[in-house]
Amino acid sequence: MRFGARAVIQGLLARGRRACVDACRWRLSVRGELPLPVDADAAWAAFADLAAWRRWDWLGSADAGWVTGSPWTPGSVLRLGHRPFTFDCTLMSAEPPGQVTWQGGGLGIRGRHTFRFEPRPDGCLMVSEETFTGPGAGALRPLVRRYWRHHMTAFRRWVAGGSATSR
Repeated sequence: MRFGARAVIQGLLARGRRACVDACRWRLSVRGELPLPVDADAAWAAFADLAAWRRWDWLGSADAGWVTGSPWTPGSVLRLGHRPFTFDCTLMSAEPPGQVTWQGGGLGIRGRHTFRFEPRPDGCLMVSEETFTGPGAGALRPLVRRYWRHHMTAFRRWVAGGSATSR
């Protein structure tokens, strides 16, 4: 399998002009939401336990951890990623149990990610918003879709008392 620039461009052109235009965009903004069966305080308590992420999200969070600073304090650095890549991200804001925002990047692309836990009568709504910038950011859409689906549903199972995700 070839991964050079020429092979990528040829593959995109083979899928049509629209695929090439989307992949070449320098900005991608995505938003997802999922109802959780627990209140915002319980959701935040589970989310804030960064060491436990690897138990419910083996796909992307096995390397999650604090690099510098105090947990959930703006300016602290946490390591996150999606196998096989990990990125050191700076915590921009944390307002437990309402929301948290971090930003980081690698491979020429920067990302800014916010999670919110919005109260609802039957639990809370987990909202995930992320903006990527940089050359080829648009090409991330299918990966983000796949990862987010896994990450958010695994978290919902975890907070509902379900088992950790299987490998």
